[in-house]
Amino acid sequence: MTTYTITEARPKLGDIVRRAAAHQQTVITDHDRPIALVVNFNDWEDMEDTIAALRNRISRAEGVQPIGHEEAKRRLREAAAEAAAR
Repeated sequence: MTTYTITEARPKLGDIVRRAAAHQQTVITDHDRPIALVVNFNDWEDMEDTIAALRNRISRAEGVQPIGHEEAKRRLREAAAEAAAR
């Protein structure tokens, strides 16, 4: 994984994005603190799905009946649309 400061990353944005497209992650730092991660979008979606599946397993183990990932996304989209309409 490559790391750049914000200043270093600015002129390299195209290269950083191409690296992400090739499944290579890049960390962007500000004052030596990691503040952003540039990652392939499909990889990110896979990570989100994995996190959701693991949360569901934990919830079931704790006796909670979770809602499905797609249902959760639908509810979030509806809530966002309602908030935007206000």
